Amino acid sequence: MKKQSLPKNRTRKPDTNNEVLTIFIDGAGARPDGAGSGFAWICMNTNVRTIERVDGLTNNQAEYRSFLSAIDALPDRCSVRFFSDSLVLCCQFSGQYKVKDPELSRLLAEVRSAIARKRLQISLQWVPRAQNEAGKLL
Repeated sequence: MKKQSLPKNRTRKPDTNNEVLTIFIDGAGARPDGAGSGFAWICMNTNVRTIERVDGLTNNQAEYRSFLSAIDALPDRCSVRFFSDSLVLCCQFSGQYKVKDPELSRLLAEVRSAIARKRLQISLQWVPRAQNEAGKLL
């Protein structure tokens, strides 16, 4: 797994008492040979960004991994507006779509557990691919 982050001197800590963070997330599935998948996220408030390459992921698994990676990086008790171009992720998270795939179900449970454990206030909204800032990182 290859992970890239911005140097610390170009980032800042969020004011978690008052500031609502805005984070764009995105994932990319593997090529037919199983390579090339990964995920990324960027916090627009702090310019913190992460890119990870993990071979063998489906597109939906990569989308969930991006969401989970960003959640894991957040401080406890903060408020976040997430934006994703994955309609599947947004609709499964909101309960509009059922999750039939066992791996996606496991990832969704991890997301919900992390949100509860960290006592986060989360919203997730769909955006067109062209407006997804994280997609520009992949």
